[in-house]
Amino acid sequence: MGELPPYAAEIAAEVERVASSSAGTEERVAELFVVLRRLVPYEAGVLQVLNPERRRFETLGAVGYRESIMTHLLGAAHYQEVELLGLHRDRAPVRVRDAPIPLAEICSWVEHFAPAGFREGVGVPLFSPDGRQIGVLALHTETAEHPTDEARDFLGLLAPVIADAVDPMRSIVTLSTVVTSAVAGVVLTRAGEVLALPGLPEHPRLRPGSAVLVAAAESLAEGERHAAFLCPGGRDPADRGYARVTVLSCSGHAPAYLHAVVLLLPPGDLHGLTPRELEILGLLVDGWPNQRIAKALVVAPRTVAAHVEHILAKLAAPSRTLAAVRALRLGLYVPRSLTRSGR
Repeated sequence: MGELPPYAAEIAAEVERVASSSAGTEERVAELFVVLRRLVPYEAGVLQVLNPERRRFETLGAVGYRESIMTHLLGAAHYQEVELLGLHRDRAPVRVRDAPIPLAEICSWVEHFAPAGFREGVGVPLFSPDGRQIGVLALHTETAEHPTDEARDFLGLLAPVIADAVDPMRSIVTLSTVVTSAVAGVVLTRAGEVLALPGLPEHPRLRPGSAVLVAAAESLAEGERHAAFLCPGGRDPADRGYARVTVLSCSGHAPAYLHAVVLLLPPGDLHGLTPRELEILGLLVDGWPNQRIAKALVVAPRTVAAHVEHILAKLAAPSRTLAAVRALRLGLYVPRSLTRSGR
């Protein structure tokens, strides 16, 4: 790297301050644009995060672009050009004049940016320390003199800090810390994909397509923000016994494609409930009458009635309805989809 641009230390300190701020993402993005103008005298800029499921970018903040450009930035052509310019890799920023292909072959430049009066610009790929593609920052100027070599290179040094400021997982990690005893966790997308949750290990019960993750998604299907339930152990001797699953909706905390945080915890107090009683509790939560439960479990109705009596006593509940409510609140039941009767 060559010489540092003017006020480099002050700019770096301001970017660090914004990134560590507790303000919302939109506020942090707005502040970043103010700070970055000291480095690059841009006329327009945009900061976007990647939606990997839709293969599109979602805009967190933008200034100075006409409506047609904003529409283009949300489309498939923009996503493809980010790849064409190599901005989908963790690499140094790329100015228009540094582009690896002729400008005439960059449709967005020919059809949108140049007609809008821009003469230069820079794209900055944003990546997390663990290699996740966060998104891209772009700044456009009406003069070919900016960004300078020094400004371009310094943007590369600032890129990890900017990425941290807008990382969607940042709010998700904060959300997950509400549950302090989690031993494993993942993030579930709306398409059913599984993403690692920084700070927590993965677990065999939370593998993509597992019954536990299916049950977790179903538990939030009615618009719930939080759910908890028990899952039985697997066949592996090291993975036997119950675990408690806590599901937290990502709504309001992250981009729309992120659905839920799924955490695995120790089972906690089972109130002396047997495996069969925990299974029946799950059916009570679903509103099943004794006759239907008996048919599903292939037992006599009087056997189910006896189990229900034991459940009421152990939960100190005067009715099966209240027992179901307490089971839901405490996460003290096994969902039907995780039992033999639900398979």
